[in-house]
Amino acid sequence: MMFRIITVFILFFCSVLVNANEKVITFAVGHDHEQMLSSYYPVYKANWEFINQSLDLLGYRVAAKPLPWARAKHLTQTGKADGLFLAANLAGRDKWATLSKPLGYGVFGAFYHVDRPDQQTFIASIRIGQYDKILSSYPPEDMLMVATAHQGFKLLINKRIDRFIMSESYGRYLLDTELVKYNKKLRFDTNLIEKRTIHIAFSKNHPSSLQALSIVNEAIALGIEKGLYKQAVERNKVPKRMRLMH
Repeated sequence: MMFRIITVFILFFCSVLVNANEKVITFAVGHDHEQMLSSYYPVYKANWEFINQSLDLLGYRVAAKPLPWARAKHLTQTGKADGLFLAANLAGRDKWATLSKPLGYGVFGAFYHVDRPDQQTFIASIRIGQYDKILSSYPPEDMLMVATAHQGFKLLINKRIDRFIMSESYGRYLLDTELVKYNKKLRFDTNLIEKRTIHIAFSKNHPSSLQALSIVNEAIALGIEKGLYKQAVERNKVPKRMRLMH
């Protein structure tokens, strides 16, 4: 009996020791992270698979902290998460963040109602930051800013606006999941788009976050060299306009 107790204790102690020495990189992610991985969001899923596989080559495990987006960003800014996954290279983001090596492209453009394909009088945009003007060809002084994509799509489906500017990939994801009832009525205009590189964002004010950035950049370079990036984007059928070209 005593031998069994000692054996259990030794196994428990070894397990604790292994866990204590485990190398982990923590990413703050959106609250619907798991749904993004299981639903149609190719560029997100491909990069999550790629960064997990690439960090594994260096002996690191990835841990996700799902939160509403504003809180996920705050967690990274305050150094309570190593990085924010994913983040487009938007103007003003460099005030708090240092970005990883690029992982592809975010495509920004306008969704429209199929009944009003040529109407462009009333424009709304997702609130992406006070410094960035996505699709500046639309007069910014006439643009309505909305807090969430759900609000913008509701205005569009009710024909209160003519165009709604946001990320193509996230918009398509919403229209395939939470807002599927709008799917047949809304389309994305590929004739007028802006591309921004996408990254993992790290707090420039916390040494631990910058140390994680160095590890992640090493992993990205190694993963690309080993062909993991190409495999991930092809496996997940990421549109070519959103891929890095190597």
